[in-house]
Amino acid sequence: MSYKHAMLALAATGAAAAAGFAVGERHLLRAMNLTPAPADWHKPRFPAGIELMVPTDDGAELRVVQAGRNDGPVVVLVHGLTSNSDDWGPVAERLVPLGYRVIGVNQRGHGGSSLGTEGFGPARHGADLGQVLSALDLRGVTVVGHSMGGVAAMSLMTLRPETGADRVAGLVLVATLASSGRFDRRLTLRLGDTTHYQRLADHPQHAAAGARGVFGRTPSRIMVDHAVESNRRCPPATRHGAAMGLLDYDIRELLPTIAVPTVVVCGTRDRLTRLRENLDIADAIPGAELIVAAEAGHLVIWESPSLLADTIADVTDSTQPRMHLR
Repeated sequence: MSYKHAMLALAATGAAAAAGFAVGERHLLRAMNLTPAPADWHKPRFPAGIELMVPTDDGAELRVVQAGRNDGPVVVLVHGLTSNSDDWGPVAERLVPLGYRVIGVNQRGHGGSSLGTEGFGPARHGADLGQVLSALDLRGVTVVGHSMGGVAAMSLMTLRPETGADRVAGLVLVATLASSGRFDRRLTLRLGDTTHYQRLADHPQHAAAGARGVFGRTPSRIMVDHAVESNRRCPPATRHGAAMGLLDYDIRELLPTIAVPTVVVCGTRDRLTRLRENLDIADAIPGAELIVAAEAGHLVIWESPSLLADTIADVTDSTQPRMHLR
């Protein structure tokens, strides 16, 4: 085959692949457009309350939001990469009526929080979380971390316990990870800094088709659009810095040192932090339990909020000096 013929064949193959992608994308979008949203679905918002800025030892200021009873058992919710405290809305709004003091922590660079001089990384995220607990003088806390929020929670307990791990009474780790060693994960983290990713993220159809991957069962288009909107609110520099900070992350050998009641929650269709990984985390932490959310994906906090709220309430009640009456 001549060079010219080879180039024509390659071009034809590329065109066929592009056409196949376009057909698949249209199919995904059509399925999402035909799927109704849950009856109680609305744009995720953290419940109304108070806001404050908590300074860290490296000059960052973390935006913290609080709702519910000031004298209730404390639940601290920590979001994942490119997310913010509003994305905890479906869970938080179920906890507040039960009498809990619910606090959302926006990690550095996210949700109105600023950057400090030390940048990103698991140890830094863990220290930030501990400094919030100390600044607010919170004790007997249930810390709930989703994805990179789970990284912050586990890092507080293992890498930076001196910053406030003694204030934590229980953990709920949601769709999270203890290592970034998987090849596909490292590739995904690196791709987040490319201009190609930014073009996809800014495209109205490609972004929606890509966001489908963080759900399990076919989501409604409105839920997908809300996920896209949440991702777009994250500054590109934060997305890049936080992703690069996770590249060498691995605390698997430290998990057995976590000594508070722990529950791990993961969806059966999570493609980012897979069920097998979350099972391994539960197996490594003494006494930890795994709860499986059927058909849910990585955004289990939106797909199974009642399951999560019930799990958080159970962990919190079990760690209180007296049973909290709901």
